[in-house]
Amino acid sequence: MDILSFVALAGVAFFAATVQAATGFGFAIMAVPFFLLIMGSLTAIQVTAVINFVISLVLMRRLLDGAPYRLLAHLMIGSVLGFPVGLAAYKAADLDSIKIVVGVLITAFALLLIVREWRLSRAASAGFAVEEFKPQLLSELAIGFISGVMAVALAMPGPVVVLYLLARHVRKQISRAATLLLFGFSYGSVSLVHTVWGGMTGETWLLAAKLTPFVIGGAFLGHYVTRYLSEERFRAVVLLILIASGAYGVWTAL
Repeated sequence: MDILSFVALAGVAFFAATVQAATGFGFAIMAVPFFLLIMGSLTAIQVTAVINFVISLVLMRRLLDGAPYRLLAHLMIGSVLGFPVGLAAYKAADLDSIKIVVGVLITAFALLLIVREWRLSRAASAGFAVEEFKPQLLSELAIGFISGVMAVALAMPGPVVVLYLLARHVRKQISRAATLLLFGFSYGSVSLVHTVWGGMTGETWLLAAKLTPFVIGGAFLGHYVTRYLSEERFRAVVLLILIASGAYGVWTAL
């Protein structure tokens, strides 16, 4: 890989890590379309999985207190069930197909979130109270399953989980803790799955290691930034990330 390509990857990794640490998700959604474009191969998904695991390790210890463990257990069990399906999809896919799927899925999530935010805004102005969040076993197993499929196939376990948590109107701190802790489990498992069954090579691990310092730097910056994000700004940032990344993913695939 030439130096300009590596610098581009490092810049994307740093910025995406900052966003993920601040909001609880966003690394894969921002990084995967750019990594696919720069690297020109599905190895980009494997690199994304490894460095996402690094981010999770950096941030995980700060989130253990007060984490929604019942919710996490439901999502993790569902994710494990989805891993084999995701591996089969990854092996059957080609680069252009992955780009299109990534872009369309992210854009669809963004549109659904916009509709949801509009409905919540109308409900709030009409004086309707938002119910307190309570874990729901079947719904969260299903969300976890989809997340697991997307984790192995696209290195993107987050969008469906974020959509679910925002739809349930979960507060920022709980949402951030749930997604980041789930990512630690998902990306660690996905890295193992790809190493054993997905053909991930030592060269891929080496590239991920070279990008790790930039990822750690971005993660620490994002953790500092999050204290300045109110609930409203948090939800606005999430929507903007989804819309921009989805549109860019579709554009690069055409």
